[in-house]
Amino acid sequence: MLFRGCRLITPWADHPHGWVRVHDGHIASVGHFRPPATRPGERVIDLDGLVLAPGFLDIHCHGAGGGRATDGIPTMADFKARHGDTAFLPTAQSLDPEWLDRVERYRAEPPRGALVLGAHVEGAFTNHVCIGGLSPDLAREAYTPGELDALLDRFPEAILVMTLSPEIRGGMELIRTLVARDIVAAIGHSCITWDAFQDAVAAGLSHATHLFNATRYGYPPPERGLSRARLDEMVELTDALTTDVICDGVHAHPIMLRLALRAKGLDRISLITDANWTAGLPEGKYELEEGRWVYAKPDDVVRDLTDGRILGSNLTMDRAVRNAMALMGVSLREAVQMATINPARVVGASSRMGSLEVGKEANLVVFDESISVRLTIVRGVPVFDPEERCEM
Repeated sequence: MLFRGCRLITPWADHPHGWVRVHDGHIASVGHFRPPATRPGERVIDLDGLVLAPGFLDIHCHGAGGGRATDGIPTMADFKARHGDTAFLPTAQSLDPEWLDRVERYRAEPPRGALVLGAHVEGAFTNHVCIGGLSPDLAREAYTPGELDALLDRFPEAILVMTLSPEIRGGMELIRTLVARDIVAAIGHSCITWDAFQDAVAAGLSHATHLFNATRYGYPPPERGLSRARLDEMVELTDALTTDVICDGVHAHPIMLRLALRAKGLDRISLITDANWTAGLPEGKYELEEGRWVYAKPDDVVRDLTDGRILGSNLTMDRAVRNAMALMGVSLREAVQMATINPARVVGASSRMGSLEVGKEANLVVFDESISVRLTIVRGVPVFDPEERCEM
C-alpha cells in the first residue's frame, strides 16, 4: 500500500510533499518530493494534499463514545479510531482482576479500532485530600508491601501506568514495586512536600499526571510571606519527569499550559484526554457509575449537577491537537509530537509506534487543515475510512 500526495509529519519533520509505503502491517519506506514507482498489484492511495501523521496515542482515557474503560473497551476503540487514535490506555480507579483480565485479552486480540496497549490505574492509592473527581471509596491511603504481588504475578503485562500519591503510607515502597515490574509510576492527586517529592523521584517516579489538576499545597508556609510550592511547580522544575496536560481550555488556563511548555520543553509534555464515557455524546444529563449525575457538553467538560465541580473531560485527541495549537501557540508538527511520540516514550512503546519510521507499525492518521480526521490506519488496516479511500 502506497500513500502519496500528502503533507507528511513524521513528527520531527514537516514535509509538504510526502509519501509512505506500507507492507505487512509495518512502514516499509518513507520519503518526500517524488514518490517511488508503484509495484504490480500495489494499492495506491492519493491523499490530495491532506496531512499524514503517526496515529495519536492517548495514555489517559476513562471512556469515550458511551463506552467505559471498565466494561466498554471495544466501543472506546472504535470511537477513538474515528478521532485519529491508533492506540490508547483504558484508565480506571480499579485493581479489579476481571477488568485487568479484559485488558490483557484486548491487548492480545485487539477489537476493531485503536489498539489497547494496557491499563492505566489512576487513584487506587490516593491521598483523599487531593481526590479531585475520583471516588474516595475506591482510594486506599496506605500501601502494604507485597499486597500487589499476587495480582501483578497474575497479570504481568496488563498495567502500564499507575498514578498514585507518594505521600500516603507506604507510597515510596509502592513506587519501587511498580518500577521493579516495569510499570510507570506517575504522581497525581497529590499534595506532596518538596522533600518527599525528591524521595519519590529517587525511588523511580518518572511521570506526572494531568499537570495543574487535583494538586494542593502540601504544607503551610513556615513564616508569613513565604511563597509556597506545590506539585505543579515541583514537576516543572524536575527534568527527570515527563508530564501530560488536558488541553481542553477548561482544566488549565492557556498561560499555565504555555508555562509548562517553557519549563518542561516540547519533548517532555504529552497531550491526554482524561475523557469520560460521555465524550462524543450529545449535550445532556448523564448518570455516572457511582450514582452521581453530571452535565456534559462536547465543547466543555463533565460537571457535577449539584455543585458544578469538574468530574472529567469530553476531549478527543484530534481536538487536543487543535487546541494545543491555539492555546499553547505551537505548530502543527509540535502538537502532533505531543500526541504521538511523546506519549509513546512515556509508556515504553516508542520502538514500535509514535513516528513514521521504517520498521514501525503502520499506525497512521490522515486529517485536513482543521484537524478533521479523514482516515485511520492501524497496523496497515483501515479502521476508519468514511470516504472509502482504501477500497479497491
